[in-house]
Amino acid sequence: MLTLVRMRRPVEPRTAIVTGATGQDGYFLIRRLLADGWTVHAPVRDIQAAEALFERHPGLRPVRRDLRDPGPLCALVGDVRPEEFYNLAGESSVGASFADPRATWESNAHIVVSLLDAVRLDSPETRFYQASSGEMFGSAPGASVVHDERSALNPQSPYAAAKAAAHLLCRSYRESYDVRIACGILFNHESRRRGSRFLTRKVIDHLVALHTGRAIGPLALGNLKVQRDWGFAPEYADGMITILRQTQVRGDDDIASNYRDYVLGTGRLHHVWELVDRAFALAGHTLTWELEGDDPVAWSAQFADTGMTAVVVDPSFIRPADPVAIAADPSRITAELGWQPGEGLDGFLRDMLDDALGQSAS
Repeated sequence: MLTLVRMRRPVEPRTAIVTGATGQDGYFLIRRLLADGWTVHAPVRDIQAAEALFERHPGLRPVRRDLRDPGPLCALVGDVRPEEFYNLAGESSVGASFADPRATWESNAHIVVSLLDAVRLDSPETRFYQASSGEMFGSAPGASVVHDERSALNPQSPYAAAKAAAHLLCRSYRESYDVRIACGILFNHESRRRGSRFLTRKVIDHLVALHTGRAIGPLALGNLKVQRDWGFAPEYADGMITILRQTQVRGDDDIASNYRDYVLGTGRLHHVWELVDRAFALAGHTLTWELEGDDPVAWSAQFADTGMTAVVVDPSFIRPADPVAIAADPSRITAELGWQPGEGLDGFLRDMLDDALGQSAS
């Protein structure tokens, strides 16, 4: 009796697939891979936009794919057989996930099982990176707000729940099917590539409007006392690559059981009002703050020189079940892989301000 053996060609060296190519993280990751001489296949909805974003780099291979139709995307894995696969696609805004939880689940959780199966069945030698999130940990009264790779998952938003599901699925595939999978558990990271739905972009856009005389009224935000761990996105893109190549860095055998998940963050907490205060200061504005009491709507800031209101709280921006504080403990990746965070707030705020003010002047 003949037994048919499914023959597979080896992975294509120095070749990667990156989903979410036109997002903030995809942009910096792909630029790094291209600079290192890799060929990058980028599944996107708009090929022309991707080519323009990366200046028609000869190493970029954009291909039209849609997360809502996983079949063709998964077929790409067997066609390309990349050495590395970085899954960065999906909804990235916590706030947007409350507005459309179903779409968030589809793009952040449901698609992941299809991608993992494509790797398992059609390209088992591919290394797979999953973009997990520090939001998965959430917070609870009396519990630690500083999280490492061993912290319990306590998602408190549709975004966090979807990310937690995908994270656990990746662990299951790594342990059950010997797929080389590593999750990067990234805390907030920002840059000039950050989209319009994010807090940092809203602050920077308001400062540009102030600078150009187009601002109408004060900056309206949500809970000013929420605390987060913010870093600079290009550094985190470098961290993703380091995480996926971890066995090389540590000198371990390149087998699934030697792959681990790593937290990426600065280890430093800042209130939203502190981020806003620093952004205004970098733009040349000194604020005085009113933060007394437990009612967020009563909190505000004024310009120190004029006394005019600069920042107010809009009740519609206060999210339900938003964790009060979430901070990272990146000590494992620093000790084992040598990755270290940069300066935090000033790094990305200067990057965003310089870019935005430069564009407003041109």
